[in-house]
Amino acid sequence: MNLVETRIPDVTKTNIDRSKEIIANNIIKNVFPLFDEVYTAKVNEKNNLKKKLIYVKDVLQSEKESFDKLIIEYNKAKKISQILERIKTLVSSGLLYDGQLKHETVILLKILDKLPEDKLNQQLNKTIQILNKRFAK
Repeated sequence: MNLVETRIPDVTKTNIDRSKEIIANNIIKNVFPLFDEVYTAKVNEKNNLKKKLIYVKDVLQSEKESFDKLIIEYNKAKKISQILERIKTLVSSGLLYDGQLKHETVILLKILDKLPEDKLNQQLNKTIQILNKRFAK
């Protein structure tokens, strides 16, 4: 009969609890690195996902800001277009040949792109009032 030496301790009735403890420690020692690698991989994956989330949030915020700027520019361009259409109506109806109105309109056309939005609203209302006066007669 051949004897094979192992690191497993001999179990006797007197040291059975100690033997169980040694076997459990050996199993844990062999299995723990596997769990440690899995845990480390999951932590790294979690950190990578957090970094991606922060990056996507930054991109989304910058896109939102640029979209808001485009909306403001579009609204301003739309109001300018409305003012120009109303001035076109004034010209075609012959109202613009009045000296003071002609002078104000020329100045308005020169600075139309530089006006803030509240001034554009005032000019829209003013052209509506002029047109209403003309066509109310």
